[in-house]
Amino acid sequence: MFEVAHVGVVVADADKSLAFYTKVLDCQVEDMYQDERIRLIFIRSGQLTIELIQYTADPAPTRNAGRVDHIAFFVNDLTAEIEKLRQHNIILLFDQPRVVGNKKIMFFVGPDGERLEFVEKI
Repeated sequence: MFEVAHVGVVVADADKSLAFYTKVLDCQVEDMYQDERIRLIFIRSGQLTIELIQYTADPAPTRNAGRVDHIAFFVNDLTAEIEKLRQHNIILLFDQPRVVGNKKIMFFVGPDGERLEFVEKI
């Protein structure tokens, strides 16, 4: 079995997305790369690396949505994290958290419309 290296998310503004993922989601910058066609920022959330991809000279200017539906993050206190999202005016996709089996979840929207989820084990 292969280990997942990272999940890539195409963003319109790498600086805006970096601020969101580091300030709102507490991710840490792991690495950066830039050349004339692309800017990459690798951020870490626990064991997961997320690659923020900003194309500066994209040969495919309109990309269709891929198969990745969302990125989920474990949290210890979903209520506190939802309040933090509200303080940052982040769009929540439910009015209230939902219970799914032994988890409480909340979906929300990132700066480029990417679906994100918080998961609290109960």
